Amino acid sequence: MSIRINQEYVNDTAKLMIHRLIARAIGRDPSLVEKAKVSLNRSSQRYEGYSFVREWSDVLGLPPSKVRRLLTSRDEEMTRLRLSSPFVLAEGIDFGDAALRRRIWKAAKRVAQRSVIHEPAELPRMIA
Repeated sequence: MSIRINQEYVNDTAKLMIHRLIARAIGRDPSLVEKAKVSLNRSSQRYEGYSFVREWSDVLGLPPSKVRRLLTSRDEEMTRLRLSSPFVLAEGIDFGDAALRRRIWKAAKRVAQRSVIHEPAELPRMIA
């Protein structure tokens, strides 16, 4: 039996995993938040007027401990914001290693598969 996996869910899970690693790195080196501000500033020139620029600016203005909690939050707003994260392009954070990215994606896929297996079966629709 083949299990169908929602690729968007896999990608969101991979981004969450990456941001958990970033949150740990911030715990060791809070200056990474400042480096993300520099990254956001570069992006803001290209994406001027986009709401994510203001929202990330607000997040990055918080104390590092609060930034860490938000980066690992599963709420809808942070799931959306992780799509435009200034951390992945910030100096001092390197996800350029293809093997690391592949491992993260495979782990995210395993998480997605487990969540599909444990979801209740969809009830058949009644035809009127």
